[in-house]
Amino acid sequence: MKYIHAIIGMVIIVVGCAFLSTTIEEAPVRNVMLKVYGAIIVSIGFFYLKKIAKFGKQ
Repeated sequence: MKYIHAIIGMVIIVVGCAFLSTTIEEAPVRNVMLKVYGAIIVSIGFFYLKKIAKFGKQ
């Protein structure tokens, strides 16, 4: 079960990184919104790995 939670947490982080790396050339406000959403999703992924999957403690 721990491995399933670890995979879910890593998928969440990958999705957040995809939001962080996305840029739209003609919409600077939307770029900032995507970066903020990406940062929030990555932090949720790290929280998921640390608290739910207990990936940080071996």
